[in-house]
Amino acid sequence: MEAKAHWGYPAEVLESWKQLLSVATADIEAKRVFVGAIDGAVVGFYSLAPAAAAWELDNLWVSPKFMHRGLGRELLAHALEHARRGGASRVTVDADPNAESFYLQSGAVRYGEVPAPIPGQPERVRPQLAFDERAI
Repeated sequence: MEAKAHWGYPAEVLESWKQLLSVATADIEAKRVFVGAIDGAVVGFYSLAPAAAAWELDNLWVSPKFMHRGLGRELLAHALEHARRGGASRVTVDADPNAESFYLQSGAVRYGEVPAPIPGQPERVRPQLAFDERAI
């Protein structure tokens, strides 16, 4: 929640996303989940949902205290390598609009968008991105 709040979303919007952004035990059991740690403290994590060909990177978060140190890129590189070794030919991301540039700079391409309006931003969309086999 701290990482999502970093983007300045209003408290009521963050509260409405709380359940959606929570990671349940069942998610951890069903997906590939990895954490990034510094001196034993968790500073980020990601989860991958394997599928026949296109895997989904459904979480990639870095604690705001540790942003802009390359940890997100390290986690993403690890995720893409893990997916490639697992047989994925594509990794998709349903991205927050604020994270789109990070993914594009890392080799993703935008293939669509889904409406995601919030109060004050009726035209807001979530970019749909993918890393193809050349990027993973």
